[in-house]
Amino acid sequence: MIGIDFTPQQVARARRLAAAAMLDQVEFHEGRIESIPAGDGSVDCVISNGVVNLSPDKAGVFTEAARVLRPGGRLAIADIVSQRQLKHSIVCDADLWAACIGGAAQQDAYQELIENAGLAVTTIRGNDYEFISQRARDASARYGVKSISLLAVKSSG
Repeated sequence: MIGIDFTPQQVARARRLAAAAMLDQVEFHEGRIESIPAGDGSVDCVISNGVVNLSPDKAGVFTEAARVLRPGGRLAIADIVSQRQLKHSIVCDADLWAACIGGAAQQDAYQELIENAGLAVTTIRGNDYEFISQRARDASARYGVKSISLLAVKSSG
């Protein structure tokens, strides 16, 4: 099992936690979700918890996941999406990006990006999630921003 993070501090923390739990089958690497340090077709499952919405290149994320997944491999994601297209002032607001609102893609476009990468979405479900800041709650109410869990599978052939 491999884990990646783009900050050396998070990689070091993950290594410390894995060592403390005696998880010697886990390795952690510095990297980006748009450029996974793994070979083509070498991964059984790609898991992401709230990271894709922080990437400005969501198509690249899903293309990269499809590249590293073996046939029949799974993409399991928890992420933030919106029902309606976010207005420019939200997308350009650093505080709302940090609150995981500014980078939220419209759910149907998000799903389309996954399918365009060659993965079949099999399950989407909503998650209980409440945003902390009032501005994030307001954007959530106005644009239908919500947390989802999604499972997609790479075709076997």
